[in-house]
Amino acid sequence: MVTDIARPTRLHWWPWVIVCASILAQITWILVPAGQRQAVTTLVVVLFAAASISHALLEFGVRWTAAFAGISAGFGLGIELLGHTTDIPFGAYHYTDELQPHLLGVPVIVPLAWLMMAYPSLVLARSLTTRWVVPLAAVGLTTWDLFLDPQMVGEGYWVWETKTPALPGIPGIPLQNYAGWLAGTLLLMWLLNRLPRRDVDLGVPLLLYGWMWIGGIVANAVFLDRPAVAVIGGLGMAVLGVPSVLAWLRR
Repeated sequence: MVTDIARPTRLHWWPWVIVCASILAQITWILVPAGQRQAVTTLVVVLFAAASISHALLEFGVRWTAAFAGISAGFGLGIELLGHTTDIPFGAYHYTDELQPHLLGVPVIVPLAWLMMAYPSLVLARSLTTRWVVPLAAVGLTTWDLFLDPQMVGEGYWVWETKTPALPGIPGIPLQNYAGWLAGTLLLMWLLNRLPRRDVDLGVPLLLYGWMWIGGIVANAVFLDRPAVAVIGGLGMAVLGVPSVLAWLRR
């Protein structure tokens, strides 16, 4: 059910400014030598999360945004804490000391990463369907991990202890990880989809999701020498990305 919440008319340009800053930070990440990207990684996540939150505040208001942030970041912390202490649902892995600070053994930016991509995934899925929001948004968020995990493992931020079976061309990350992501994101999106819904301006969430999608393809194909990641991640994120772009163009 769409709620009747008046959009604020001031500061509507702020999310766009933060999105542009996030994109510049991600471009910088590619240019910084491997092994020296911790600060830029943190900056990217903080800016991206801020862009999602600022757009949510303008479109949905404070109460909705606080509920969304609490659910998504709290869920992210909870499932990562469960994961690295019990090996469920992602498989056996552990965090290194590269990303600081930690909260209960989990880098603080990790729950923020769940929040930052949960928002555009949810909003775009809601713009396309009412019946299939949860699975579509879950696939949109899970397939982003096809880009995320190879990059973060490559930087040494976390290490998989059980590495097989793995996707072709993406060694070192077990299939169980992606199955765990899908199970987790289905639950997360079920929770988030219980929040009130409404029609919103899709420009910011589409740019956020589209940049991670197309940027992930380019970064892995051109700069990181991971063609398999570029192909598999690109095809995966296209499930939500392509219909979202087409729907936006029709509008």
